[in-house]
Amino acid sequence: MAKSGRAEDMRAERALAAFMDDCFYSKLASRQGDSLTFQRMMDRASQRAGIDVCIETGGRRMLIDEKASLYYSNLMIPTFAFELDWIQPGHPGLLPGWFVDERLATEYYMLIWPNIKCTHQDGSWIRKDIRALSKNDFTIVEAILLKKTDLQTALGQQGYDRKCLEDCAVRFRKTCGADPEKTDRPCNEDLNGYLHLSYSGQLAEKPVNLVIRKELLKKLAKGIYLISSDGYAAIKN
Repeated sequence: MAKSGRAEDMRAERALAAFMDDCFYSKLASRQGDSLTFQRMMDRASQRAGIDVCIETGGRRMLIDEKASLYYSNLMIPTFAFELDWIQPGHPGLLPGWFVDERLATEYYMLIWPNIKCTHQDGSWIRKDIRALSKNDFTIVEAILLKKTDLQTALGQQGYDRKCLEDCAVRFRKTCGADPEKTDRPCNEDLNGYLHLSYSGQLAEKPVNLVIRKELLKKLAKGIYLISSDGYAAIKN
């Protein structure tokens, strides 16, 4: 039976959230003084609305959804996956992915590529199991702060607005198997040099993602950061 990764994701995300609060947001606030404050949003309503962190600065508020490539930790992958649709086991039909769900209040994404400690076992170095992570297990984290509407606009200029992406996801899902809700194999389809579709049939949620190369994300970024337990360096700010 396909396995859901969402419960494991939530445990690992809590550890990463603690790391980000201690090593990035609190230090960002300290550098800015009274002109910037942040709050980790833990209530269910905020979580359902796609809000992990709220930053207030210069009289404006930034609602941030943190997304991390935890399962690809330490691999230095050159892409990030944006969810277009998924299946809730026991629920009929497809559900909108977080990137196209218009009910969400997300204004910014904090995209995170984490690196975590390894353990030495049987003569080999093995990445620590993400199910057992604590905030102290993160070493160097690369993060990109990206405004959601900036990415949507850039994709629309390439012919991939929200409606087109939703249609692409439905069509692509059908090409991944005669019974696309049961097939357990992943598949991919290139859209252009920066974008491709990915289907993770091995997961219970069987999501279809839009995978975007980091080069495009960095061009659109509001900030690019390298973060460690010692603090952070702003590559672009």
